[in-house]
Amino acid sequence: MTKAEKIRKIQRILELKDSREDLYADLLKTMGDLKTNYGDYMITEPIDCNEELKRISGADYELCTALLTMLLREDHFSNGSFERRFAEGQVLPVLVRMKDVLIAGA
Repeated sequence: MTKAEKIRKIQRILELKDSREDLYADLLKTMGDLKTNYGDYMITEPIDCNEELKRISGADYELCTALLTMLLREDHFSNGSFERRFAEGQVLPVLVRMKDVLIAGA
């Protein structure tokens, strides 16, 4: 998938402003960016999602996809956490950073 295609897909999700985790999982899967090894990108042990999310502003594209995967996995173990984090404004900034990094590198 090209950078331009990824940017368009990310933009569509951003415009939806929807908290359904399946949209984000499908986005990562479709783009080939779901990180099954997301823990390899994290700096906290055990993973502290709040601390990891502080890294968004300086994150490259790969870290962003790992952070989004982390949020999806957190919801798997703690049902409802993705929706809560979405409501608290912690999900969309990851997508915005993904898009910005892709645009800057285009």
